[in-house]
Amino acid sequence: MLKNIALTIYVIIIGIAIGVVILSNHITNTGTIEFGSIALVQVESNVLEPETVVGDLVVIDTTDTKVKEKDIVSYITLEEGESVIRTNAIAAITKDKDDKNIYSLKTEDGTIENIDGSCILGTYQSTIPFAGKVLGYILTQKGFFTVTLLPAVILFFGTLLNFLLNLKKM
Repeated sequence: MLKNIALTIYVIIIGIAIGVVILSNHITNTGTIEFGSIALVQVESNVLEPETVVGDLVVIDTTDTKVKEKDIVSYITLEEGESVIRTNAIAAITKDKDDKNIYSLKTEDGTIENIDGSCILGTYQSTIPFAGKVLGYILTQKGFFTVTLLPAVILFFGTLLNFLLNLKKM
């Protein structure tokens, strides 16, 4: 019985480790995790509550960048000199002097943020609740260590101790 539990835990740990390696290899220079035309983006604000909240993981279609009012998009913006990815709904679309679309989005504090089409990464497809926080943590060095390596080492030494105690009984 204990052997089956240990084996199951090992399989889960190896599965998580393989998943982390695969996800890490699909992180783009924008910070999204992309698989073909689908990208995963962590929600960083509650502006679209209750559809999405901080820590959710949003699935976006990166091939669909032609948007209309009320569409939910993920986009790149600058905050305090750093580029960040946000997910928000298009409040209005206007044209600039060069006849290019300018997309207006309401922020959490009620102000309007304007972006152009080159900032849009894709359109919203679905939400995976709280998976963004979990994934964000597991993809850090500390998270990988605490979720995969540390339990594997503890399980290894527990199995080794059990083996040695059984050997001593013989």
